[in-house]
Amino acid sequence: MSDAEPGLRERKRRATRLAIQQAALRIAIEDGLQAVTVDEISRRADVSPRTFFNYFPNKEGAILGDDPTLPDDDARAVFVEGGPKGDLLADLGTLLVHSTRELIEERGLIEERQQVLRAAPELFSRRMESMKEFQAEVERAIVARLAGQEPDETTLRRRARLASLVALAALRHAWWEWSDADSDTHLVDELERSFADLAALVSRSLV
Repeated sequence: MSDAEPGLRERKRRATRLAIQQAALRIAIEDGLQAVTVDEISRRADVSPRTFFNYFPNKEGAILGDDPTLPDDDARAVFVEGGPKGDLLADLGTLLVHSTRELIEERGLIEERQQVLRAAPELFSRRMESMKEFQAEVERAIVARLAGQEPDETTLRRRARLASLVALAALRHAWWEWSDADSDTHLVDELERSFADLAALVSRSLV
């Protein structure tokens, strides 16, 4: 895996976050969305409602789970400044690795969430909107990195959007490969592999 295993406190935090999401999804699957309440989620997850709100703002948040967000720390600054490798796609991969390290890695959770979202178009739309916001966030980071390097503002925006969409396609590919894998792989490892495959394909001559 790409970084050290989390400490005990972090493992407990992730376990609680996972338990809350599992409870919310299973209530929705077993009893329908109308049965999902903060009190019932808390009861099944064996946490207090107060603890629930430390993790999610509402029941919909527990059902939808976590979306990746760009780090606000040094990793983002390094990317904007042209690092860490100096190759845009490779550096986008590194940046997204930082983004995905906080995500809950549980294959069963993905399958249950997909089942719930297929039956709830309004929640599916919210999920898609949040991913659109993440794509825009990635695009802004690329614009900041490429500022002054492109011939004009229109070209800058077009290329930044293209790069952000390619990066998210690689992220989606990693999700698919990870969720379909039989081995005990990690999402971060699959993401690094997807960007390595992308770099190999881009570097090939099409002639």
